[in-house]
This record gives sequence, structure tokens and C-alpha cells, in this order.
Amino acid sequence: METIIFGLGHLSKLAAYVLARDSAHRPVAFTVHDRYVEAVEMDGVPVLRFEDVERAYPPGRFALLAPLGWSRMGDLRAGVLQEGRAKGYRFIHYVSSRAITPREFSVGDNCMIFDGAIVEAGVRLGENTIVRSGAFLGHEVQIGSHAFVAPRAVVGTRATVGENCFLGLNCVVQNGIRIAPRCFITAGAVVTSDTEPGGIYRGSPARRSPVPPSRLKTVGE
Repeated sequence: METIIFGLGHLSKLAAYVLARDSAHRPVAFTVHDRYVEAVEMDGVPVLRFEDVERAYPPGRFALLAPLGWSRMGDLRAGVLQEGRAKGYRFIHYVSSRAITPREFSVGDNCMIFDGAIVEAGVRLGENTIVRSGAFLGHEVQIGSHAFVAPRAVVGTRATVGENCFLGLNCVVQNGIRIAPRCFITAGAVVTSDTEPGGIYRGSPARRSPVPPSRLKTVGE
């Protein structure tokens, strides 16, 4: 299906690349809110104002994908999902042909699973969640909506990750652990006990940091 990609950052460029080469979807345009439009095209693809994107690309004929990072702990991506649906757009999902997933595995709207990710049987993935290359989701793991799993993150068997969580590069969530909603697990952290909502956890074993997620930078991966 012909698809509009929300965003102009590196993940949006990557999404355009993988959709064109590894999916049945064809990227036809980028879109962002008016205040972020700085050029009429990017990489030879038109850039449109999201406020009136439906005039040129009506929702009955085109779909949306919003491959945004962990800005505002997933709230930015969730907001775009809501806005796009209000305009009548359907959101696609993408699962790399080089990811390893069970046959019965299904993903929700605006999910992306990249190269080399391993998803074992019984995993449940909420909508609007991104799983980057090389991540491992063990048997019967549950990941909430609007989450972001960075490359090489490991989530052990029957662990639960709440909504709007970020799991950093090479972090480990041990078997059966419950990550509360809106937690930020830093790169390399090893989580050995359940977490509390809205915390930053770092170290091995991971401990809660006094800095709230609201004070993190609001851009990036």
C-alpha cells in the first residue's frame, strides 16, 4: 500500500528505506507538523504539512506510518497515532523479513520490528511499539503500547514491560520481572527486580535514579 511516513529524522529515513526494499508498502511522502517543515522534499520524496496532508493524499487511498523514537517517553508517537486516526488514516506495521518471529505472531498498528530481532512464542506486543535490530523478546513476554526497545536489549521469559517504556541499548530484563509504565531503562542496565512507575533505572543490578524521565532530552532514540 502507498504510505506516508510521519517524521524527518533518522528513523523516518530508515523506515522509508526498509519499506521500499522489504515490504509491500511504497513510501510516497514524508509529513510533519507545519512548524517543522523546512524543505519541500527529502531524499527526492515530497514533504507535506500534516495539518492538510489529506488534501493531496486522502486516507481512503493512502496509509500512515510514524516511526518516531522515544521522544516524551512515547507520548509524541502516541499523539501522532491519535491525530492520524482522527483524519481517517490506517496505520501500517512493518516486520523485517530478517527478524525471527513465530508464525502466529501478530503486531498492532504502527509497530516496527527490525532486522535480527528475535521474538519467541507467546510474545504479546502492544500497538505503536518499536523493536530495534538484534533485540530479544523471550517466551511469553508482554510489551505494552507506545514502548521502544533499543538494539540488543534482552527481555527474559515471562517478563512484562508496561506502556510508554524505553529499554536502552544492551540492557537486560531478567525472567519474570515487571517493568512498570513509563520507565526508562538505561543502556547496559540489568534489571533484577520489579520497578516503580516513572523511574529511570541504571546500573547492574539496576537502581532507580532520582532524575525523573520528564527531565530527559526529548529527542533521539
